[in-house]
Amino acid sequence: MAFSKNPKEIIELSLEEKLYLLFLPLTREITSKSFEHKLEQADIPLDMDVYLAKNLFFAVFVSFLVLIFGIILIVMSPGIISFGTLLIIFFGVFFAYVVYTIINPYMVVGTKVNSIKANLPLVILGMSSVAESGAPPASIFSTSTVKDKSQYVNKEFSKIVYYIDSLGISLLEAIDLVANKTPSFELKKFLMDLKSNIESGGDLSDFMSKKASQAKFQYDLLLDNQNKKAEMFGDIYSAVVIAGPLFLFSGVMLLGMVGGGIAGISISALLTLGVFVLVPIMNIIFLIVMNLFQ
Repeated sequence: MAFSKNPKEIIELSLEEKLYLLFLPLTREITSKSFEHKLEQADIPLDMDVYLAKNLFFAVFVSFLVLIFGIILIVMSPGIISFGTLLIIFFGVFFAYVVYTIINPYMVVGTKVNSIKANLPLVILGMSSVAESGAPPASIFSTSTVKDKSQYVNKEFSKIVYYIDSLGISLLEAIDLVANKTPSFELKKFLMDLKSNIESGGDLSDFMSKKASQAKFQYDLLLDNQNKKAEMFGDIYSAVVIAGPLFLFSGVMLLGMVGGGIAGISISALLTLGVFVLVPIMNIIFLIVMNLFQ
């Protein structure tokens, strides 16, 4: 997506897009081939200058919202927060949003690569079944057997179907285009091997059967690795999230029996903090770690 410089076309833009235009003079000066490539790999359908202008607008907008609400809070309840602290929060929110804008495509690409790696063996198994039925090579990319496995593999294969059906590109050229653009090494290797087999006139059914056998072996290894991770996280959860608080609360209760508290905090307050703050935070952190490693 790119904004037109034609004044008549600019009038037809929405209010939101007109606001983006205010930041385009700044973002048009920024060039980075690697970042543009990441946007393309992340399937973000925006030119780099438009993507940066859009997110720079939201960074400024969100930051000023925080500033306005902070000023209202200072006026209504003086002493809760100082104006200096509010300015620090204002600039912190702005720079945090800018950093997120920069790293977001890399995060999306990372998620995409991991998803394709985990789901590609299942996709290949489905494609093998279609190939063994004697279907033409192009049809193995558009079957519902493939599309139900992974949204990211589906997106990559949908590009091949689009190149063939809408742009009239040959199957080999379409495979080559997607293979060169995909961030997944595993998918790239599979597509290039498939292209070589088709170019050499090899038996597609036999080729996909061999790939399916390899995929099944890789998938079994993946499941075994995930089972080991699940056992490890189960042990960590039992030791840290379940047993840890029990020992902590036992210690706090013993202190309560002899009287006193810790750092001026009463025993009842410590127990309340532990039950309603410490344990939920530990569980949330554990869930985040689980999602990162799954």
